[in-house]
Amino acid sequence: MKRFKRSLLFGAIFFVGLLIVSSVIFYIRFQKATKTLVPSETGAINDSVFCIKDKYVNAFLFRGDSGYLMVDAGFTKKGFSRGLETLGISPDQIHTILLTHTDPDHIGGMSLFKNVGVYMHKDEEQMINGTIGKMKYIKTKWKYGPYTLLENGDSLTIDGIKIKILHTPGHTPGSSCYIIGRDYLLTGDNLIVNNNEYGKFVEMFNMDTPRQVESIKVLPEPGSFKYILTGHHGAIKTND
Repeated sequence: MKRFKRSLLFGAIFFVGLLIVSSVIFYIRFQKATKTLVPSETGAINDSVFCIKDKYVNAFLFRGDSGYLMVDAGFTKKGFSRGLETLGISPDQIHTILLTHTDPDHIGGMSLFKNVGVYMHKDEEQMINGTIGKMKYIKTKWKYGPYTLLENGDSLTIDGIKIKILHTPGHTPGSSCYIIGRDYLLTGDNLIVNNNEYGKFVEMFNMDTPRQVESIKVLPEPGSFKYILTGHHGAIKTND
């Protein structure tokens, strides 16, 4: 009996030790990966497009005829609220939110907004209804009201702003890019841009990197746009 208890104790110690080592390795990899993220600072990109930096992630706002359309919603309610204050924009002025995907660092400020239209690709719904999660035991439960699901290639006009969604799965199943007007490609965490070419996002954050590599091939060339607005690498002016 004593031998059994001793074996059980050693087994528990080994398991806890393995868990600690795994956590430390993950933390080191996470810190190393986040150091490669270089979001733009909060401010105006031009007269009608604005950027908010919340920790290491960007969201973008477009001025419409009667308010603002926003792509993604930041990492934290406090940080995102501070960004809006810096721009002199009230949450009540935002009428539409397009989500590139639903990772916590892209929906962290959602509770600031009431009675907004929320849009995402239909394959992203499984990420917010408890079906699957980025990690096996960590799943997001949606608590921000109604949303509208889109299909690949759907086009909308909201408050005078033309929008087209392009499904680019890999980071998450429903990850998507948005073309806004003719000049802007909003990418979320779907890619990085180097030397005017698309590349895969940081692998440790992707659910399926090979799928991401294939899916971004459907996008128009970077030079088709004046700006590429990314989730973690800021606003890129393509003729710079």
